[in-house]
Amino acid sequence: MPEVCTTASELSPAFFERNSSTLTEEARSSLEENADILSQCPNLSVRIEGYAAPGERNTASLSEDRSEAAADFYQNNGVPVTRTMTSGQGQVEGVTSKKGGTRQYRRADSIPEREGNGM
Repeated sequence: MPEVCTTASELSPAFFERNSSTLTEEARSSLEENADILSQCPNLSVRIEGYAAPGERNTASLSEDRSEAAADFYQNNGVPVTRTMTSGQGQVEGVTSKKGGTRQYRRADSIPEREGNGM
């Protein structure tokens, strides 16, 4: 088993356009890298947490849709549905002064969990 299967503590996030749960090319690229790791590591499952930025519409359902979009991508790329769990976290609270700074909130995080150690 590759070393990454025992050392991975985080996977790449997928970022979304405002008010959208459609995967961008950048998001697909990140999720593809994650799917490659998951396919090499049968001991890993992934918990996918979707988030929405302040000011987006229907933040609860949007965040859930984002997590499901990532899960669908994984399943379409060989990761069994039994190894994915999704949850929508709703709106992320925070303030940013950077132009385009809400991008960091429009995301789905993929959190690896190892079998047997409760990670």
